[in-house]
Amino acid sequence: MRVVFFTSDRFSRNEVFRYMYAHVAAACGGAPIVAVRRPPGAPGGPLGRLRKKLRAGAGPLGVLELAASYPLQRTLGRRNDRLALAAVGALPRPDVEPDPEEAAYVDTVNGPDAVAALQALRPDVIVQFDAGILRRQVFGIPPLGTLNLHPGIAPLIRGRNPIYWALWEREPGWLGATIHHIDAGIDTGPVLAYAPVTPSPGDAYPDLFARVYEAGVAQLVSTLRRLERGERWRVEPARGRSVYRTTFPGWRLALLEVRRKSSGGALITAPG
Repeated sequence: MRVVFFTSDRFSRNEVFRYMYAHVAAACGGAPIVAVRRPPGAPGGPLGRLRKKLRAGAGPLGVLELAASYPLQRTLGRRNDRLALAAVGALPRPDVEPDPEEAAYVDTVNGPDAVAALQALRPDVIVQFDAGILRRQVFGIPPLGTLNLHPGIAPLIRGRNPIYWALWEREPGWLGATIHHIDAGIDTGPVLAYAPVTPSPGDAYPDLFARVYEAGVAQLVSTLRRLERGERWRVEPARGRSVYRTTFPGWRLALLEVRRKSSGGALITAPG
């Protein structure tokens, strides 16, 4: 079975991608990469998301919240990201690395160049990671579908930063990963597997981040093996309150820090 990754041109510097790629490529005998180039000077991170909200006509309160929280997002968010990626980097994995020189590069996510590059590789399955929101002309290419690993339990928690939102709203049932087909919605496609994660006392964001991706990648590999055997299935979506969340602002990061220190390190507890 031919598995192709569709990602961004930052893939070789992304510790989560490297971890995922190592396991998938080792299990599938390799995995070609198609990567979307970022335009020169394209903003990323909280500032880039703020600009996107402004262009999209977001409400004044949403824009103000992100703008006022930007300094905290830069300091606390970057520190947490650094610790989380270090935790992923410490996870065991096969000795397989993605090679930037062997990837195919395109300038659009859903344009003719992306479609042509992916079709040329004749994938049975595409695995999307950080490429962007895909349209049908892309996610419909492979006969076995395009898969996504969402670091939350969908459809209970969809959108950005599901681990932070699980901690903020004290929803342990949101912690884990979802392997699902990509469809026209956001984190709404048919679910193939769940990888729930039960929080332990004292778990901080970096610990949970690494555990979610460790469990999620294991389920992704298992899902690919089942597809290779010819199995066709879907699982019943998780039932409960379903929400969509976007960027986790800096002021909430600061309050999570206060909560963690006042509770002796316990941000969330297992249900029951």
